[in-house]
Amino acid sequence: MKNKIYLLSIATLLCACNGKEDIALFPQVNNEYDPGKPTLLTDIEPKYGGINTPFIVKGNFGDSLSHMKVYFGKKYAVLTRTNGSTILGLVPKLNAGRHPISVVCGNDSVTQDSVIFKYEQTKSVKTVAGAFGDDKYQDGDLNTARFKEVSNIATVKGTNSDNVIAVESWWNARVSLISPEDNSVVTLSTSHSFGTPAVDNTREKFYLLSHWSEDRTIYSYSRAENYAEKNTGITITRNDMPGQIWSGAFRENDDQHLFLLDTECNFCEVDLENRTYKKIPLTGDKPNDFRDRSQFIYSKYHHCFFASFYQMAGIYRIYEDNNAQWHIEKYAGFNGAGTATGHRLKDAQFIEPYGMTVTSDGDIYVINRAGAFISRISGDYVETVAGKPGRSGQVNSDTEPLDAQFNSPQDIAADSEDNFYIAGGWDRTVRKLSIE
Repeated sequence: MKNKIYLLSIATLLCACNGKEDIALFPQVNNEYDPGKPTLLTDIEPKYGGINTPFIVKGNFGDSLSHMKVYFGKKYAVLTRTNGSTILGLVPKLNAGRHPISVVCGNDSVTQDSVIFKYEQTKSVKTVAGAFGDDKYQDGDLNTARFKEVSNIATVKGTNSDNVIAVESWWNARVSLISPEDNSVVTLSTSHSFGTPAVDNTREKFYLLSHWSEDRTIYSYSRAENYAEKNTGITITRNDMPGQIWSGAFRENDDQHLFLLDTECNFCEVDLENRTYKKIPLTGDKPNDFRDRSQFIYSKYHHCFFASFYQMAGIYRIYEDNNAQWHIEKYAGFNGAGTATGHRLKDAQFIEPYGMTVTSDGDIYVINRAGAFISRISGDYVETVAGKPGRSGQVNSDTEPLDAQFNSPQDIAADSEDNFYIAGGWDRTVRKLSIE
């Protein structure tokens, strides 16, 4: 009777999590934990699926869920229940392909070569807010809100899911908060023409500065204060940073120092607490062709900054060595404007690379502004993941991002679950690229 009750609970939970009658995929297992046997992994059901697919691993594990972890490759799953011989959980977000399963129980870790899970991704490009070609300026719900041109974008922490900060800098000086959870778009500021928000490590505060102004003042916005615009009293002068400044970034575990890079490769560190800044010399292979756009991000995975200079058709790496000296080096591209994929330095091409973001796994996503497509740098390999290179348009896709089309996309930002929000540029939209 005890096992019947447990299995009924599993069936109920599986149906609730998956929203359909998939319990037939899961065979009944009546064995209990046997303390006389070693920790053992024997099987997983089902053998394939996508994000949040309910699963059961079978074996001999122990009697405490708090001491257990189930890994799909290097990612661990959310676990919900165990009876010692089975563990119930939900598949995490993974890359497509086969992933070995391992189970950790206290100090014991077990694997089995035959226990493999095949992850099947779902992909889409959808409009979150705005409408193709409709260049009105208005707040509202996600369906009725409109933008002149969304040029820069970032994500911040919301109540239960992430919110999006959208910036219009070309045809309309406007900063908006997009809340998918609340189904709303609300204007935060119309004071200046800003670039990409620099979001701190709490993800509850961001900073902006006017890239066009003679003297650029830094403004702060905090979730605790409903993102009211506040003047920090810090101004970056043209004498120190003569190029345009389109973005800034924070290193991990340091919300006091904001780093800025202008379009002429001048680099500085802003002390937000003391309201000062200092220029930092960069040594290495600097860009030698300047125009009006570059983008600047920090990667917690790589522990360094990356910068795009779209006139150079390439991505730079900026890092600090053990002697506190800063260096810049070519990282990807620099093979002329084009759409070639392959090794990031030997083969890869970009067409006006601009907005960038990095995932928790270290993949760098790059907007190709004039090329109307999105590239991914994964390890040493560059590939196209969304859009039709060289074909501008305004097309979504429910199944394949490579079938979508963009019209001068500008920027991209990853949320806490590695979904991507795209500043659509002349689309007049904010779009979401999901690879789950």
